[in-house]
Amino acid sequence: MKHALSGIRVVDLSHYIAGPYCTKLLADYGAEVVKVEKPQAGDGGRGLPPFFADRPGLERSGLFCFLNTSKQGITLDLKTDRGREIVCRLMSQADVVVENFRPGVLERLGLSAEVLERANPRLVHTSISNFGSSGPYRDYSLTDGVAYALGSWTYPMGELDRPPVQPGGAFGQYVAGLYAAIGTLQAVRNRAALDAVQHVEVSIQEALIATTLYDFVAFSYSGFVRQRSGRQFHLGFPNLATLPCADGYVGIHAGLPHQIFALLELVGRADLANDPRFQTLTTLGAHAKELHDALLPWLREQKKEDIYHAAQARGIPVCPIPSPKEVVEWVQIKERGHFLEVEHPEGGRVKIPGPPFREYGQPLWPLTRAPLLGEHTEAVLTSRLGYAAAEVQRLRDEGIV
Repeated sequence: MKHALSGIRVVDLSHYIAGPYCTKLLADYGAEVVKVEKPQAGDGGRGLPPFFADRPGLERSGLFCFLNTSKQGITLDLKTDRGREIVCRLMSQADVVVENFRPGVLERLGLSAEVLERANPRLVHTSISNFGSSGPYRDYSLTDGVAYALGSWTYPMGELDRPPVQPGGAFGQYVAGLYAAIGTLQAVRNRAALDAVQHVEVSIQEALIATTLYDFVAFSYSGFVRQRSGRQFHLGFPNLATLPCADGYVGIHAGLPHQIFALLELVGRADLANDPRFQTLTTLGAHAKELHDALLPWLREQKKEDIYHAAQARGIPVCPIPSPKEVVEWVQIKERGHFLEVEHPEGGRVKIPGPPFREYGQPLWPLTRAPLLGEHTEAVLTSRLGYAAAEVQRLRDEGIV
């Protein structure tokens, strides 16, 4: 099948999450991605949970299998002269190389910008790092917790009278991977106008900052600093909150006066529609408990799905807070076929989220499973680079592949 990125060749030198997510997006839309891993050890992401049947193994990481769909996989020791020679030959035929090493690592491996340019002057070099390639912190380490803190996510999370709460997950890694994919496509589109390797650079810290622009715009324009507000999502206003119901929680997002009045009517408290405590955002902020006390008796007797439909029918932005299982089984997601199945030799048939973009009105095309460690080494070296099978075996015996 012909896809948006068919004909684009990518050499993937990345590992763990941010870089592989970038190249996954490219691969899922048709780019031919060759993932290069260390012989025997592979990408460190192979050691990250969750694992099939909760048993670790190089081929059992569900995270790795999600992040590396539709790629070919080879093993190559980049610390050897032959390994560098082979990767340069791969790059000579490629459009893009993606890596997420710390600044300076490629140079120490003998793959400096000059080497890349000699290999292919039309190459797009996409680099993802913790803090970027410049600045006093460029060599500092970064974890998800550090990224959230320095990306301005942690400060406003939690209760005002308690320490900030660290958000969970690797959201910053995925955002950085997405921005890297966007930057890569822009560079591929523009490379005809340039006669040198283009370097696309993404900082994970800066990627997270880009997702909190409201806070920085509010500070720049008015000096406002958002404080922690617990279950109240935004600026501490009680009309934007998470509240309990009969079978879980719902998110209340009634940000406009007419939505608040409709919400009070829905819960049987139309008598409060003209209450001066609930007329403006300022008075709402001072009377959070009273508003929640008016909503809770009705909410606690209703199921979240029923609340959702009743509120939507009245134009009130209220939503259920579903578990991952409920999201997978949600009728909207099932109707659009967003989760796709792939067959894996270790995990069997598993469901994973499909690509986040699609052609209007078209179903998502099938994904192929992530490669086993070194699965396509011989095929890539022989069919693409012209090595004889005997030479590939010698490289294997020497530990280079």
